[in-house]
Amino acid sequence: MRCLVTGGNGFIGGHVVNALREADHDVKVLDLNHRADYPVDICNTAELTRVFRDAQPKVVFHIAAIADARCALEKPVETININLGGTAGVFEAARRAGIKRVILASTCWVANAMGSGILDESSSFNPAGGGHVYTTAKIASEMLAHDFYALYGVNFTILRYGIPYGPGMWSGLVMRNWLDRASAGQSLVIYGDGSASRRFLYIKDLSEAHALALQDVAINQTYNLEGMRAISVRELAQVFRDVWGDVEIEHRSEPTRVGEFQYMRKIISNDKAYVELGWEPTTDLVDGIRRTVEWYRNEVLGAEKLATVAV
Repeated sequence: MRCLVTGGNGFIGGHVVNALREADHDVKVLDLNHRADYPVDICNTAELTRVFRDAQPKVVFHIAAIADARCALEKPVETININLGGTAGVFEAARRAGIKRVILASTCWVANAMGSGILDESSSFNPAGGGHVYTTAKIASEMLAHDFYALYGVNFTILRYGIPYGPGMWSGLVMRNWLDRASAGQSLVIYGDGSASRRFLYIKDLSEAHALALQDVAINQTYNLEGMRAISVRELAQVFRDVWGDVEIEHRSEPTRVGEFQYMRKIISNDKAYVELGWEPTTDLVDGIRRTVEWYRNEVLGAEKLATVAV
């Protein structure tokens, strides 16, 4: 199947491209940089339409977005313009070009706008909102997907990502920050008391869900894609230290973390993805961290060492 991935040169997008190609799909990449098949801004609807008509993908995976919540907090208008406006542009270009379906990257953060207890894809949003510009933009993007189906017949699938980690992760993510600090002989920083929990999802498990989402059963459906188990940030730091080696841990307060997603009294169910798509995470957290540390030492530190030698 011919697919096009927006943001296909990013951390998640790059792994999604690989997973789709491993499943024998024909994949093209749309991104801002020159390494993309189509170096296009998702906010340029006219250019998106031209590309979609030229490439004629059967499915568009829309992953491109401002993914850093702290950046979203600092630049709320830009975040809405890109994350929501860009999503509207992708769906409108798909409508104009006659694309069959858009698979939209969303986030578990939308659960911040839900109640407590066991939450599934039918859980409703609280009108008070999600407490963060990033979250609100994702909720609105999900609603746009439903609108474009109801009004124009553009099919969708919504994938709500858990907290991703793994090879290729960018510095704004907690484990990449720890890798950078540990390699520099600095302490691991935990913001707050470390009691906040997360269900981290290894990037290969996440990317494989995208190939499964191409099944017809996923048309006009939403799926939660969460990690295997919840772990507090404090416990995660200890697991990281066990894998990396001895490193100090320190706690700090950080105002730019306001409004970020908390799992307190919330359990996000993966049951629908398991039953309908045959998907479940299979990478244990310790194994995933080991693979990530190995990637960092070989690919990041190794590349820096080679660059130093070359100079």
